Amino acid sequence: MSLYIRFAQRSDASLVLEFIRELAVFEGMGHLVTATESHIEHSLFQKYQAQVLIAEYEGIPAAFALFYPVYSTFSGGQNLFLEDLYVREAYRGKGIGKTLMKKLAQIALEQGAQRLDWYVLEENKKGAEFYQRLGAKPLLDRRTYRMGLDDMKSLVNGGGTHV
Repeated sequence: MSLYIRFAQRSDASLVLEFIRELAVFEGMGHLVTATESHIEHSLFQKYQAQVLIAEYEGIPAAFALFYPVYSTFSGGQNLFLEDLYVREAYRGKGIGKTLMKKLAQIALEQGAQRLDWYVLEENKKGAEFYQRLGAKPLLDRRTYRMGLDDMKSLVNGGGTHV
């Protein structure tokens, strides 16, 4: 098996978007992707808001992982957050996901991180089992909240309910 993990370059913007779209379709959320290649190029390679690892299997792009730093007030330092990890169906079961996770853990440790966090959709049982086999533990004491664009605009303009 020839597996090569590398950081994405500006010339990979269309490939990154392709992976994002494939992941969204896999999760049943393809209709929610509004990112364009120029969005990806701008946010990743001009503003450096996140980093992407590309896994190439025998020279063919097979998987990607998009991650970025987050700050923990409790540990007083930077940690990493994995936004997306996706292995194309034809390449699953070849150890690519585990190799990507190992590389992310290595990057986190090199940066002095105390932890690596990510979300797993409730219905993604196979994904949850995969991560648990790697030693990850689900956090059951918290719930994710989200404020969308319209909600943020409403809040800024005086909306929301008073507490």
